[in-house]
Amino acid sequence: SARRRFSGSTAAVGAAALLLIMCAGGFVFYNTNVLNEYQTASKIVERRAEYERRYGQYAKIPQPRITETSLQIEIHTDQQSAEIRGTYHLENKSGAAISSIHLATSPEAETGEISFDRPATLALADEEHDHRIYTFNEPLQPGDALNMNFDVHHKSNGFRHNGADESITANGSYFKNLEWFPAIGYQPEREINDAANRRIYNLPARPAVPALDDAAARGLRPDGDRIRVKATVGTNENQIAVAPGTLRRTWTENNRRYFEYATNQPIRNEYAVFSADYAIRETRWNDVAVQIFHHPAHTANVERILRSAQAALEYYTKNFGAYPNDYLRFVERPSPGIGMHSDATTIDFSEGSSRFDPARDRRGFDFISAVVAHEVGHQWWGGSQVTPAYVEGAPLLIESLAWYSAMGAMEEGFGDEQRQQLVNFMQETAETPRSPAAVPLLRTASDWFLAYRKAPLALHALSEYVGTEPVNLALRRFLEKNRSGAEPLPTSLDLYRELQAVTPESHQYLLHDLFAANTFWEFAAEDAAAQQTAAGEWQVTLKVRARKVVVDETGVETEIPMNDWTEIGIFGVGEDETKPGAPLYLQMHRIISGEQTITVTVPQKPARAVIDPARLLIDLKTYNNFKKLKTEN
Repeated sequence: SARRRFSGSTAAVGAAALLLIMCAGGFVFYNTNVLNEYQTASKIVERRAEYERRYGQYAKIPQPRITETSLQIEIHTDQQSAEIRGTYHLENKSGAAISSIHLATSPEAETGEISFDRPATLALADEEHDHRIYTFNEPLQPGDALNMNFDVHHKSNGFRHNGADESITANGSYFKNLEWFPAIGYQPEREINDAANRRIYNLPARPAVPALDDAAARGLRPDGDRIRVKATVGTNENQIAVAPGTLRRTWTENNRRYFEYATNQPIRNEYAVFSADYAIRETRWNDVAVQIFHHPAHTANVERILRSAQAALEYYTKNFGAYPNDYLRFVERPSPGIGMHSDATTIDFSEGSSRFDPARDRRGFDFISAVVAHEVGHQWWGGSQVTPAYVEGAPLLIESLAWYSAMGAMEEGFGDEQRQQLVNFMQETAETPRSPAAVPLLRTASDWFLAYRKAPLALHALSEYVGTEPVNLALRRFLEKNRSGAEPLPTSLDLYRELQAVTPESHQYLLHDLFAANTFWEFAAEDAAAQQTAAGEWQVTLKVRARKVVVDETGVETEIPMNDWTEIGIFGVGEDETKPGAPLYLQMHRIISGEQTITVTVPQKPARAVIDPARLLIDLKTYNNFKKLKTEN
């Protein structure tokens, strides 16, 4: 039957389809295997293992630190390429003589010639593992300095197996120094973290993140250096380039536009360079210029970003200390997602963020303003001010503090309703079913939920119990003691000690339960009734059951005695049965393990009784925390 139906037209269509498949396959192969190196997942892991085997022995040797960076950058969007000539000013701050310098070159860019202003010899150039070693003819003595010159070239060639390289595009170039520029010393982040793969490649077992009590890990990482940056960026005549620092001058030469930037004071050694056909909106908060570089058509959230940034600057300066720079910059970058990222002085945001419409949120939650407040918070926590040690607990000092701070900024700029909307937004995620097995918050390392949701809510709960002012005072003291960036870098234990100092003895147990243990509360409102008194008031009787457990990281529960302050709420009649009315009673009661009965009097007819109505304590089953009241006249 197939032979009978086979005709010349069928053969022609089949041949054309086969030719199309072969051409498409050849095109993909040419891009992923000829223009670019095809790297399998196993090959990447193997390279990481070999990098550690060869150079892990140099992880602890002293290396000079970057104190200044000078850059001359040429961006050619028509060629999808960039040329960078740079100079690092390096200082020996180690206290020991340095006879060689190790450089980690970038796998994302081509590193060219490297030279020093003192005699040095290239002793090793391992291009496969992106590592070079230069030896000095005369060791660099403690306190001595030198300049290192480097060339970096980047060009997009077709597309790779994991997608197209969008670093340099016609309208939206964006790259980071840590991705392209040479880094000083051995790079621990290039090692394999996964325990199973470390066993497979016969690498010594170690934690994915150094332990909280690992004193040797409290030193600076390459991105923790405080440096001054000077950058001159050349780009298309119709574009605006953005780099760290204040714009000193701009000019046009050979149909290209140039921008010269320089920082007024040291910033953290993590920054980005941008170029696009930007529109600029600028306002001021006190002596700080707040700037937004955005696509000319993406204006929907410009005023919202400005307002949130100003509110955050106001709140953080008042509560935690001065903003250390004279500008704060927001720069749009190509990306369809909804995301922002904060470097020192500069916050980049995606195209998705610029198009997001908060008015479509049925809850009325201004998500974009909250994210802006969070990112501005990084200018205090994890930006140019507090740089934590890379050990367990570091996300608490970066992400958790930024989100907790954003709660106050939202209240400052948008009112208590928006602050509560942010808290509700976080609680929705926190109450999503998940395993309770986890480390205490003081030891959180790579768990997104602990850093971005549970810990900010724990700080919020503590502030509701002991007061916002004492908690903010603890954060201010923590920042003042650790702003310098000097080693040893702070850990979550340093923050915990400041919180202990402002927490009354009556609530020290709560501080421990929230941060030093993985504690959960289980509440249930089992029965509730109300009876009107002869005086016209209403007596409410609420029967509740309570339990408190500590869960370890393997999921093992241990019940512990409970005698905790817990809020009891009695609410009036609402607009409908799904919504409680105004609170008639909100007071703390001592709640113990097991069953108990609470009796209170309220002035109006009640409709609902709730234990822990603000959901301050971590209860994974809040649906049974309330009861509709049975009322008798």
